[in-house]
Amino acid sequence: MNRSAIELRIDPRERSVGSSTVRRLLPFRERRMVGPFTFADLIGPEELSDATSPAIDAHPHIGLATVTYLLDGRMVHRDSTGAVATIEPGAVNWMTAGAGVTHTERAHPDDADVQRSLHGLQTWVALPTESEETDAAFEHADASALPVESVGGSGIRLAVGTGWGMESPIVGSSPLALAEVALAAGAPVPISTPHPEIAVLSIDGTVEVNGERVDPGRLAVLDTSQKLLLRGSGTAMVLGGEPLGKRHMFWNFVHSDPDRIEQAKDDWLQQRFPLVPGDHEPYVPLPG
Repeated sequence: MNRSAIELRIDPRERSVGSSTVRRLLPFRERRMVGPFTFADLIGPEELSDATSPAIDAHPHIGLATVTYLLDGRMVHRDSTGAVATIEPGAVNWMTAGAGVTHTERAHPDDADVQRSLHGLQTWVALPTESEETDAAFEHADASALPVESVGGSGIRLAVGTGWGMESPIVGSSPLALAEVALAAGAPVPISTPHPEIAVLSIDGTVEVNGERVDPGRLAVLDTSQKLLLRGSGTAMVLGGEPLGKRHMFWNFVHSDPDRIEQAKDDWLQQRFPLVPGDHEPYVPLPG
């Protein structure tokens, strides 16, 4: 009997983030991280028509990088480094929080009262221990800058890191991969990454790993000791990398040192984090 390619299936849990409802996949009680990925929220798909959505007010991070990848729609990112960037489908935002950053995500001003869709993925990547207190930074790569590979009628767009013989201009903070795979019937795609921990998020359509179906909206953590083949006629996101070791997590803070998280809590309560220029009010209060 063949061994299953799927070690764990994770069902999404609905959570409210700003004005939107997301489907959270990581962290999960039985699997806190996949490689350095410690958090994954599936955004939408949702139809928007008001002038303010999405609307995620100013909030802080330490010890991680946020990675945003959109499949549909757009939104404007602002952070305390002074960065302002509109992200659109197929592009990627990478924000290194390091010792501390504050940011917002908002509707594009040209989208006021326009019927539109929003669909995408936001993940957090834990930083290596030696990088947890680095300076905050922001990187953006347009869709046209990301490497793409065709496998028959299927396509792979590498958003971050390395895989399939490609390297993204967004290298990442440690060995990892985040890729969109558009599957065409009869054109299977091998999961060709050098990373020891990998998961597949089924976005839509039919997605199978070694013949095992992954339902849309579900995350499948894979057994990387065997050859892995994606097939179907849908869209999937592949993510993973080298594990980093234990991380502590509270709210928007991820760190190897729990005392550093306590300090971050107090810093946000006392508003000692850097501010987002021109967009700090309102801000999200510390939970509890």
